[in-house]
Amino acid sequence: MAKAESKAEVRELDWRDLMPEPDPKVVEDYQKGKMDRDAVIAYLEKLGNTAVDKLDKTYGKMPGFLVPLNMDKNQNATELLLVPSAGACIHVPPPPPNQTIYIKYDKGIKVTEAGYTPYWVTGTLRVEKNTSEYTDTLYSIEVESIKGYF
Repeated sequence: MAKAESKAEVRELDWRDLMPEPDPKVVEDYQKGKMDRDAVIAYLEKLGNTAVDKLDKTYGKMPGFLVPLNMDKNQNATELLLVPSAGACIHVPPPPPNQTIYIKYDKGIKVTEAGYTPYWVTGTLRVEKNTSEYTDTLYSIEVESIKGYF
């Protein structure tokens, strides 16, 4: 999967790929009403803070919405977050760390409407923690290209 995938084989990634499989015992306990609200919340927080290590160095493309972390005077951003839904990280709690991808894109991208326009980001996914004043991420992408979704 990882290094074996050639750049000709672009794997289409999905946000669900970035989440570990839930523990079947926990799912069963939840379905049978054996977990209280606090236990469910704690488990979901733990799940959201866990990366899928086998995805490290996977070459592919990921859909999502861009949230700029910086902008120059021409509205170009070189550091961004890729998130699964429009408007994420704006006036609402951010997605969990395994549903937020850090992007360093030296070419920069004009982001006047980035938060509400879907994009495909193609490159090599890395499992690595990044911390900013806005949120934590468990993944980054070594970007090859950023293109409109449609």
